Amino acid sequence: MRIETERCFCEALSEKDFKEVLDMYQEDDSNKYIAPLLNKSQDFYQEFLEKKISLNKIQASFWTVRSKAEETFIGTINLNQFTQTGLIHLGCHLSRNFWQQGYASELMEALLKYGFEERKLSCIHGVFEKENTVSQRLLEKLGFTPYESRWVEGKELLVYRCLAQPKNPHLQLASFSVESPSLP
Repeated sequence: MRIETERCFCEALSEKDFKEVLDMYQEDDSNKYIAPLLNKSQDFYQEFLEKKISLNKIQASFWTVRSKAEETFIGTINLNQFTQTGLIHLGCHLSRNFWQQGYASELMEALLKYGFEERKLSCIHGVFEKENTVSQRLLEKLGFTPYESRWVEGKELLVYRCLAQPKNPHLQLASFSVESPSLP
């Protein structure tokens, strides 16, 4: 399963991607607002990624992102169940070299369209630590509204949501395509 945007393509995580994802997890501030991934061992990250591959076999939910121009690793995106809340949420984790260049907006717009149009979800959530104002602004820009706050593992998480609406102007901004693997 492949998702494409204007500048990127996203493919289901595979073992060949592990080194680049693991390198991203080691970058300064990479997991600053992702408490479950903060200050973990290489073995933990390896197991985490292996679990994502297993879950992708059931339903595509965790992708690596690369630039179309040079196939450079940019980061990861996800549309899956947030374990601690049971809510379907989206996320974007970019390598530091790609921060503040519009990639998160571009990718999240495409992921919203995929979730609503291909997976037929009626609601998608954004879950983030209260201090993560960058994520908050991004979600608001994409049409998400505050839903609730929860305390998980000693952190206050804000939960925003976006409802599927035929005329949602935020969803009409994104251009994407989805390619499913051909069956033998």
